[in-house]
Amino acid sequence: MLHIVKSLTAFNELVALYRDGDQVLLIENAVYASNAQHPIFPILKELEVYVLSADVQARGIQNRVSPSCRQISFADFVDLTAAQKNSLTWN
Repeated sequence: MLHIVKSLTAFNELVALYRDGDQVLLIENAVYASNAQHPIFPILKELEVYVLSADVQARGIQNRVSPSCRQISFADFVDLTAAQKNSLTWN
């Protein structure tokens, strides 16, 4: 499953549903969690995490994204969606 996360408030629920083989894509304000200094980041370290680069750039945090979170383009977003059988968007 692809978990598309839009806000920081969804992480505790997401972790309860995350399974091996799932992927997490951070978009909109959720991209702030990709900073290793963010309080939510320790949760992400155990997950396969992608970050939408357009949202990272829009928030000016390009140099703060952890290397463990792969930055991807909109085209890569489409590829992730196609690769997973299901997706769930977290607001």
